[in-house]
Amino acid sequence: MNTPVFLGFTVDDIGLDGYSTEQYLNNILDFYDEYHIKATFFAVPESDGKRMDHRRGYMKIMQDAIKRGHEIAQHGLRHERFEIGIPPEMIMMLPHEGESRKFLAENHGKLVAEHTVDNIRNKLRLGRTIIEDAIGSAVHGFRSAALQSCENMFIALAEEGYRYDSSTYLQKAAWNLINDISYVPEQITRNAFDRKQKDARMKELPLTAEYTWYLEQAKFDRALALAIHDFDGCTATGIPFIPLCHVAPLQEGDKNLGIELYRRLLDHIQTSGMNRQSLTLDEIAKQSTHK
Repeated sequence: MNTPVFLGFTVDDIGLDGYSTEQYLNNILDFYDEYHIKATFFAVPESDGKRMDHRRGYMKIMQDAIKRGHEIAQHGLRHERFEIGIPPEMIMMLPHEGESRKFLAENHGKLVAEHTVDNIRNKLRLGRTIIEDAIGSAVHGFRSAALQSCENMFIALAEEGYRYDSSTYLQKAAWNLINDISYVPEQITRNAFDRKQKDARMKELPLTAEYTWYLEQAKFDRALALAIHDFDGCTATGIPFIPLCHVAPLQEGDKNLGIELYRRLLDHIQTSGMNRQSLTLDEIAKQSTHK
């Protein structure tokens, strides 16, 4: 029997100034149509002091995305760096995170004390309500800004009834490539996937990595090889392949190489002979089971 391979393409920062534009978002939707991809779009509930429903252009695009079979999920509350947890070191090392690194060093204890289950639940609930009121349908999934997390975040998500979270990751090497650090690709294993599971009440769907962040020509071959390595690893172990991209960084690298990487990756997937199923993360959460 040819067991299906679940593909869960995801896009972050919907509606976030500086990292998302309406035109770029439409470009991604058209690209997914070309390859018959269903994706999950993680939207920022409030940005630059404005709630989602005040961004009418984005609202029209998100409603169109839902009609095309895509999913709108929640991406934090205001996309602040430490609103419900602390980002992993690999993200804090990114060049644009200098001020955040300084703030964390000076306020680590205070931040940890603020990340109580009740405080996190209140922020989750507010963000979820903003999105649900704006799009007129239920939100079942969550991904934190900059993959920040703490143990209380996972407890709060489960207590708030989210069906899945996707704030964890399987492949650190992609960020090492972005940060110009030498690396050896981590093996994608079922054990690694299972260790990410946080609460029996909620499915944890770890992404593999971000391969397209302002992608440069000098890094293209390595980034593509890593993406193929991760897809093949997910396929071999029977876990969902969940790549991440960001709206503007996907398209603002050298010669639009982010889109080209996805074309090459999808060509590899299509010629792999696998029974692939492109699903939203909510669909994957409902269909996948632990071994």
